[in-house]
Amino acid sequence: MRQFTLSQDIDADVAHHWRLYLEDAYDRAMYLEGLHYPSYELVERVETDTEVRRTIRVMPKLDLPGPVVKLLGSSFGYLDAGAFDKKTQIWKSQTTPNMLKGKLRSEAVVHCEPNGDKCRRICKLLVECTVFAVGGLVESSFEKNMRTGWAGAAAFMNKQIAAGR
Repeated sequence: MRQFTLSQDIDADVAHHWRLYLEDAYDRAMYLEGLHYPSYELVERVETDTEVRRTIRVMPKLDLPGPVVKLLGSSFGYLDAGAFDKKTQIWKSQTTPNMLKGKLRSEAVVHCEPNGDKCRRICKLLVECTVFAVGGLVESSFEKNMRTGWAGAAAFMNKQIAAGR
């Protein structure tokens, strides 16, 4: 299992960050235009007085070594189910892959801290693969892709903010 934390500077205050992050049109644009994922589908969105829940199905653009590509095939995708707690201002999500069910998982816990008139997004991430002999290779490959994806997401958000969104 790999656990790691990313710290990202976002060019907006905490409230503006969460407004964008939780906006469905922004989320779709981030995956399709910002990260260049081949597919994105909003499966469900539910908002209550206490939380926002969103589930999406995506097919990511991945950079993987040959053995991992062979294991996953060319149609790897996942369901990402997340919830934002309005009181604590924390987003938690879990992914369910369409391959290796029960053997591959990832989780994210995201919060923001004020940083002057901007904010710092803190992403605590986990990836675990329990496939014999290649689990570590899968985990390291996914960690690399998660780091790249979150960096791309932060860059896309900052670009959108600079454009007045």
